Amino acid sequence: MPQPPPLPAARRPRARPACWLVSLGIALVALGLAASVIWAVNRWSEAAHASAPMREAMRRSSCSVELVAVLGEPLRADRVPYGQIHQRDDGHSLIDLRVGLHGPQASGTLHVRGHRHDGRWDYPVMYVLLPDERPHDLTELDDAEAAQRCALQTCREEGRCPAPPGGLAA
Repeated sequence: MPQPPPLPAARRPRARPACWLVSLGIALVALGLAASVIWAVNRWSEAAHASAPMREAMRRSSCSVELVAVLGEPLRADRVPYGQIHQRDDGHSLIDLRVGLHGPQASGTLHVRGHRHDGRWDYPVMYVLLPDERPHDLTELDDAEAAQRCALQTCREEGRCPAPPGGLAA
């Protein structure tokens, strides 16, 4: 009867390929990429929310009697807007953003498109798309005049509009 083949010699641990090192390297690279993406999205979100057009759109939204009646108050924007911001070296800027706008009663989508020239912003497009797909226009004939007044505050001062929730002044 023939002899069985010899058993293979056991490998020493150092002689094994370091597969776990390769796996660890891939995991670290993937983690680094994920952290970079999260950081970039966070920076984009902060820049978009801090922009003058976004601040003005939120101010006009919060000052709109009709919009507050539909959505409720306080109004809050989603964390991450969609769109683009372009700033050129000559001081001219373009912005085109869409962001979810939420109140306690309903939600809509805020659209802002504006351009800055010589330090002055103009907003040809600024509206909220309401839950029933009806747009609520936030543009004014004169942007400088619109920035000086708040229709909701005026309405409350005249006693025609309900007080804000919690009885706080506007």
